[in-house]
Amino acid sequence: MFAHVWRMRGKRKKAEDYEKFGRQITLSTLKKIDGCLDAYFLKVAEARKPEYLWVVLWRDQEALEAARTSPAWREQIKKFETGKFYKTIPIEWVCESLGSFEEPGAPKSAKAEKSPKAEKAEDGAPPREGGRKAFAPPTP
Repeated sequence: MFAHVWRMRGKRKKAEDYEKFGRQITLSTLKKIDGCLDAYFLKVAEARKPEYLWVVLWRDQEALEAARTSPAWREQIKKFETGKFYKTIPIEWVCESLGSFEEPGAPKSAKAEKSPKAEKAEDGAPPREGGRKAFAPPTP
């Protein structure tokens, strides 16, 4: 899995408009792009001026690269540029996932159907709050 992380410092006068744009336009656009697994639109809580992060999860790097050349992505960028929401040029990072709380290769639907009791019985570790197991680093 790959994450596309994007940081933007926004204009105060445009903050409300940008937040609406992100929730209504960008999230719905990303949801329609093949290979996009999830997206998080975040506002930096302790920033003195409006600052935002996007963390968008992609199936793999190929899906991200294909998305970048898609008409939906290009239209999204055009709308963003037209809105003139940012104060500084956004910074982007593409990150490869090296691990997560999810079990590698486990289909999400199968994991979601498991109860905390089933997880405990499966590996002997008690589930954490919310049914998730505690993080255990890989053994050599």
